[in-house]
Amino acid sequence: MKGEWIGLSRSGSNPPAEREIELVCGDSSCAKLNGAKFDAVFTDPPYFGNVQYAELMDFCYVWLRKLLGSEMPEFAKPSTRHENELTGNVNMGRGLDHFTEGISRTIRHAVAKLKPGKPFAFTYHHNQLDAYIPMAVAILDAGLVASASLPCPAEMGASIHINGTGSSVVDTVFVCRSTGSFPKCWLASDAVGVAGIVKRDIDELAAGGLKATQGDIRCVSYGHLTRLAIWHLRTTWNMKRPVKERMKEVQDWLAAFGGVGAVLTSLEKTYSQAQSEQKWLMSGMVEESTEREDEVSF
Repeated sequence: MKGEWIGLSRSGSNPPAEREIELVCGDSSCAKLNGAKFDAVFTDPPYFGNVQYAELMDFCYVWLRKLLGSEMPEFAKPSTRHENELTGNVNMGRGLDHFTEGISRTIRHAVAKLKPGKPFAFTYHHNQLDAYIPMAVAILDAGLVASASLPCPAEMGASIHINGTGSSVVDTVFVCRSTGSFPKCWLASDAVGVAGIVKRDIDELAAGGLKATQGDIRCVSYGHLTRLAIWHLRTTWNMKRPVKERMKEVQDWLAAFGGVGAVLTSLEKTYSQAQSEQKWLMSGMVEESTEREDEVSF
């Protein structure tokens, strides 16, 4: 963004430019935003049931509580567990519908303070396409379009819970806006078209030093399918229906399109000959493209 910088103050400007930094620890679905209007919102939501963040944090929390419990009210409770905790958890009866309601409420709260046409961007990946349905519902509920779904290397090869498995090390960066444009070539009409977009992404990842595995290819495909579902459902979307009905509408569209199976079949050897497990080491960088493309406005 023109004129943007990182930090409290910008060096070299005359007169010096400064900004206010505010850190808040709280529930992001109802955080007080003080009437601000945002130029952008960036977030990293929970990946449904991939990681039980609160359960893992309890190992650290109990020690921190011994040190800080008498001084800081945030450590008053015996555990990090909270009724508004937003992850899928079978043991607590929290399925996709619970996650969908929570992530929709959170995104709508943030987007309400977003300037028209400005980006709401987040990263996401999961091994199952169903876990993308809550994100599609939330974006539609917020009145946004996914103007881009960009693959981005995330987990490093040193991640012991990723390397040597069939999981993905590639996140999808979803960029969403209320109005704007995106390249017309991204608007695939069938699984063959999506396969072509995925193939291009795979080639660009390879240029950056990442040889996509089957798990990576599936996750890249999930991102594009989610983006297309949002695009096609946006004009008739009714967020006032029960959450399970909204989820089913997205699920039905994905099934009618052929799902990820149709995309992987269309990829042929690109998918079947890709390695099945992660053995990734970072090297090189992805170069930005200067290519101009026809765009679709919304």
